[in-house]
Amino acid sequence: MITLAQLEQEVARRTGPFFQAAQDAQVPTTSTATSAYMPTLRSSAVLGGPENLFLLRRGVKADGTPVTYNAQDRTRMVQSFDAASGRVVIDRNWYTPMQPGELADFTHLHPEQELRQAVLAGLRRCFLGELFAPLLNGAYGDIDLTAQVPWITNPDQVTRVQYGWYKPWGDAPFETTMQSGHVILRNTSGPYAPSSIYVSVLRPAGTWVNDDDQPSGPTQDDDTLAVDLDYAAAAGHIEAWHLFPAHMFAAAAGNLQATQEMAAREFTRQSLIWGPSPTRRIGFSEVVGLPLRGNVTI
Repeated sequence: MITLAQLEQEVARRTGPFFQAAQDAQVPTTSTATSAYMPTLRSSAVLGGPENLFLLRRGVKADGTPVTYNAQDRTRMVQSFDAASGRVVIDRNWYTPMQPGELADFTHLHPEQELRQAVLAGLRRCFLGELFAPLLNGAYGDIDLTAQVPWITNPDQVTRVQYGWYKPWGDAPFETTMQSGHVILRNTSGPYAPSSIYVSVLRPAGTWVNDDDQPSGPTQDDDTLAVDLDYAAAAGHIEAWHLFPAHMFAAAAGNLQATQEMAAREFTRQSLIWGPSPTRRIGFSEVVGLPLRGNVTI
């Protein structure tokens, strides 16, 4: 399990300059409404600092202890930076200054408008295998899967249908089609249908949050997701290229960050490792049997 915050931080590392720093814990009075002092950023060398990056507060200290902060203070842009003192000046005053030891993320993409959107779009690219038993309309008739499971929106998400009592035991012929924007399961009928039908589907990773069905996806930093971190981060990376190419080209200038082609290759590699494997079964689209002739004892 990973958290939404961990996923965003991993995508931030891939999409531009990213680092973390904590407010000075030894001199609490130095934090003001316009700036923060971060000892780990102090340097006498002439190096690029956090200027023009976004400063994101998640309400945690460097040791993981939660702290209270005003939600309106979550995101600011760094206006200027004094390397000698480690002083970070923000573009708008905080309602509540950073607390001693409070940790901040510095990101290239805007945390809410760009980074979060790329992460959520990436989660829609990642799939988990799932087995569920839909409610049946009777022995004969089509089954509206989308009406029962809203995140089934594409016929190709249905990979297998089985008959069974209490558990799946035999493959069933089936066909999936679109009707009025819903995925319809057809041709799964007959004498076994009233007992139980089990449907294997591909679930978008963002719909399983905190060990519960959440079709709208994660919303909080501590929301948990049952997806591999590298798989989801690679998906978020390539989505950032699709959604915000101007900012991504700026980050990749001078070959300091991965190019779009490199990001696409990495997502393909992760998909082959963590994505649901293609079926290797041999099935039929209709019931197949051999007629019996004469007096045959079986």
